[in-house]
Amino acid sequence: MNATRLGLALLTLAGPVAVFFALLRRLGGQAAPRDRRPRRVWLALATFAFGAILFLPAWRVEAWLSVWAGLDEHARATTDLQALVYAFFVAAPLEQGLKVAAVGPVWRTRHFEAKIDGVVFAAAAALGFITAHNLELLATQGTDGLVLCRALLAVPAHLFFAASWGYALGREALATSQRGGEKRVLGGRTFMFTWFVAMLFNSIYDHLVFGRGATALLGTLPILLCMIVMSLVAARELIKPPEGAKAARRRFLPAIAPPSMRAVREALSRSERPVMLTWIVVGALVTTGVMTVALAVAVALGRRFGVDFTAVDRGESAGMASLLPLVLLAGAALTAFPIAGFLIARASSTRSVLEPAIAAGLAIAGSLVLLGLAAPVAVVFATAFAPVAFGLACIGAWAGIVR
Repeated sequence: MNATRLGLALLTLAGPVAVFFALLRRLGGQAAPRDRRPRRVWLALATFAFGAILFLPAWRVEAWLSVWAGLDEHARATTDLQALVYAFFVAAPLEQGLKVAAVGPVWRTRHFEAKIDGVVFAAAAALGFITAHNLELLATQGTDGLVLCRALLAVPAHLFFAASWGYALGREALATSQRGGEKRVLGGRTFMFTWFVAMLFNSIYDHLVFGRGATALLGTLPILLCMIVMSLVAARELIKPPEGAKAARRRFLPAIAPPSMRAVREALSRSERPVMLTWIVVGALVTTGVMTVALAVAVALGRRFGVDFTAVDRGESAGMASLLPLVLLAGAALTAFPIAGFLIARASSTRSVLEPAIAAGLAIAGSLVLLGLAAPVAVVFATAFAPVAFGLACIGAWAGIVR
């Protein structure tokens, strides 16, 4: 290991930690009284350390399973299907559950009583966990460029998905505090649902980062995009900017300011009339039809310009040759969702995006089932793009709703 690689490895491990705690000192204490802020930082450091410690049992259990049952979540010694089953049903629940355990000690303290508290402490636990994971990764697989890239890409996903269920815990703690009650069992229906979704997408993301080749790293881009957008939306609710900064944003960036969490919830809520089941079914069929047409057009254009679609079947052996057809097909499929969302909203004369959103969800679920029957690995990539497709359908419906 030369000095340059050693420096990059240390930066990969220490950089995210330094950035997180710098942001915590600057912004994380806004929700707490001034006299509690130093203690909150120390509690976040303790939660970070606890998260790193709890990586050890996960590492040992997974190592034991790989020897005893021949299972491997990164598909190094198993088939793709076995790796996916192991990642979704064993590794991901274990790892996400240990992150929740790392938040347990601070859950009952008076420093965990707001939404931002849940985000801060859950993110600290996840950062400790993934830092220990990356340390083990660099120690066992070396410090070449691909390994360093994988280590860096893993950090934002673990932070975001843990912060998601941390936000749900913060909401529960805030509601309990406002009722004057005492926090009891860590959990709740909203938390369990958020935790399950976070576990699912974190496992998909980790499989793309660690279980596939270099080309598959591009499959993380849609998930990263969704994480950025959702983080901006949540930041508007959690972090109150100074008055001058708020006014400047409204003056210069009125058109692209992200919506608030309340606006998103209202857009996806029921309007004054009942949900139109007929338009949900019709919308799912329309979305599927538009997507089929878009894919057919993409294939026709690809053949017109000499794109080799058989390179997709060769996967990693085809190298970058498989990238162009994948980008073409993915772009065509994603383009269908805002078009379908707009058509459904306009035809149904709805006043919310609920029906087009449910229709898009059904179309996505049907596509995943068909892909699962054809090629289980394709489900991973399709699921990675599913949040983007759903968001685009909602944007198209928002443009087409009757106001």
